[in-house]
Amino acid sequence: MTAGTLIAQLNQCQNRTIVVVGDVMLDEYHWCKVTRLSPEAPVPICSVESTTLVPGGAANVANNLIHLGATVMLVGVIGEDSSGDKLIHALSDNGITTTHMVRVKSRPTILKSRIIAHHQHVVRVDREDISPISIKIQNKLMATLDPLWQSMHALVISDYLKGTLPDRFVQWMITRARSYQIPVIIDPKGTSYKKYKHASILTPNYSEFIAAIGKTPENESEIFKEGKKLKDRLKLDALLITRSEKGMTLIYNNGKLDIPTRAKEVFDITGAGDTVIATLSLATASAVDWSSSAQLANVAAGIVVGKMGTSTVTTHEISVAMSSD
Repeated sequence: MTAGTLIAQLNQCQNRTIVVVGDVMLDEYHWCKVTRLSPEAPVPICSVESTTLVPGGAANVANNLIHLGATVMLVGVIGEDSSGDKLIHALSDNGITTTHMVRVKSRPTILKSRIIAHHQHVVRVDREDISPISIKIQNKLMATLDPLWQSMHALVISDYLKGTLPDRFVQWMITRARSYQIPVIIDPKGTSYKKYKHASILTPNYSEFIAAIGKTPENESEIFKEGKKLKDRLKLDALLITRSEKGMTLIYNNGKLDIPTRAKEVFDITGAGDTVIATLSLATASAVDWSSSAQLANVAAGIVVGKMGTSTVTTHEISVAMSSD
């Protein structure tokens, strides 16, 4: 596929409505300066110069989609706490509607706090409850989704194994989406993928793929063999494996397409998977074929890993990157 053809297909990926469901989080960055070690222990003293709050997890997928020009509806669970308030503000600041978020007293908003000293990631502190959400909360999410099926062009399920996506809820969404002929794009986690059966495509990274198949492939031929077995067992249309410096491998139509990485410099991989699934889902929602969709996602990933922190890309950046080939 030529760069010109891909750019033309990218330009048609506008005015699509995509619903994102999953583990929403608040990403907090404390940008620090370090000048000395603590007298209490051999650790650096980080003097905070500024703090940044950005949507994370499934909320970062939604944020990526907004910056790519999609209309986005984000569905998830947050707590009735200060982190939830901050996340609502961060979403609103980025133009993401928050009317479909379910707030509950029983769970804290997932918060990931990162200490960054002189552009070096020092430590991350997580605050979360990863127990599965109750049937009652699942039913609230289902009721929230019910009015949205007829207006969406794609459904993205962003699973971080933080409790928002029990098997029952995921299978209900896939079944309902398929009944409306809506493509389902899933970023999976864990070792058992049975709850993702009948999705359109999964986007595991290579480590997740190994965990899912229970073995380490010895060569490219075995990657294709095991990937096809996984795709066929789960009744998927395609499987996209992200492979860091080796790019991506797309398994579809009984074939395998290896896409070399586009990253010129890797500065921070935080949220790269969110950018991949956002770009892939937008292209898929616009009826772009799997091969072209994966290549567009690969270009987007190459851009975002060159940025610091949880970041997004735009269609303009993707077009410029492809035009420079």
